[in-house]
Amino acid sequence: MKKNLSAILILAGLFLVIVAINFIFISDENEQQENEQTGSRSSYRATPFGTLGFYDLLAESGYQVMRFDKPFTELDARKDITTLVVISPPPFSGPDEEEFESLNAWIETGGWLIVIDRDVQAGFGSAEASTHRANSQDGVRPIQPTLYTKGVEKLELSPFANRVKLKNAPFTDHIGDDQGAVLADARVGKGRVVLLTDPFVVANNGIAKGDNVILALNLFADAERPEGRIAFDEYHHGFGWSRSEGIVAYFRGTPIPWMMAQLGVITLFLVYTYGRRFARPLPLKQERRTTNLEFVSSMANITRLARASDLAMKNIYGEFHKRLCRYAGLPPTASAEKLAEMTARRSPLREDELRGLLSRCEHVSAGGKVSEAELLNLVKRIRDIEAELKL
Repeated sequence: MKKNLSAILILAGLFLVIVAINFIFISDENEQQENEQTGSRSSYRATPFGTLGFYDLLAESGYQVMRFDKPFTELDARKDITTLVVISPPPFSGPDEEEFESLNAWIETGGWLIVIDRDVQAGFGSAEASTHRANSQDGVRPIQPTLYTKGVEKLELSPFANRVKLKNAPFTDHIGDDQGAVLADARVGKGRVVLLTDPFVVANNGIAKGDNVILALNLFADAERPEGRIAFDEYHHGFGWSRSEGIVAYFRGTPIPWMMAQLGVITLFLVYTYGRRFARPLPLKQERRTTNLEFVSSMANITRLARASDLAMKNIYGEFHKRLCRYAGLPPTASAEKLAEMTARRSPLREDELRGLLSRCEHVSAGGKVSEAELLNLVKRIRDIEAELKL
């Protein structure tokens, strides 16, 4: 049992060390490989390319913001969400056709969609939106005075900002140049779609430059925008519950799966160690059917009648020797000296006294002379030891 406990403590300490190393030295490989074109735009991320600053800015400005970690098919179930913000979802995890149908239905019934992305090739209701590359960002300016351009004089864009073109629906270009619009919006049913073609404007590394922060707030200043919660789409950034992958998708991009794998390996070692036998098997303890007093009385009567002290001691000592060997972890043939030594290690008994008792009992069992008083004392000492060690 002591060996098992030591092994358990060692494994527990090893697990704590691994956890500490994970928290201290774990590095986000995606963060190290990010750049302006591939960086994650999640509102959870405080990296230069994330949008946590934009999210916190809206919250501190009094807007009711939240993160939406479900597919667009779940929008109808959330009546409190009136504005949805989608910022550059990764190409491999964009919304599918069913989600687009649900999103369009939500917009046409009055929802507001704000899309901040360089690559938009989609239809929103009757409106068709497409983006194209631009040669320069130097001439970008407010095209006309609107709520979106209020207070915006100079917009700082990245070299990768594209231009957007809307058709087949009433639309307005707000900011742009002769190559096209950077910011535009279109009426779709009872709702509206707002398109901004450069996430750098609201990213952590760009929102504080030029008048970008003013434009970021102006996106929500339209008096026609329905009151309610502003939801940031995080489902398509890999956060939330996936119908196909479950909890794996929820923890994707975090050290949790790696830590769980390590915990599983340690658990296997723990089970193996706990179930491993470190000594020979011990027989089950057999309950004695007679009391010590009854046994002593019977043997005393036999001794007196037959004058067979050696036989009485042999019977008593033989059973005592077997139990004591099991207690000490020795074979039944162990000598008195070895038995006394091992028993003393595991009990409060003194080795010299125990050795003397065992030697005397063996001598009497072999036919040595003994008085009735000494025989009684020897038997009494044997019974005392059995009671003390619970043999």
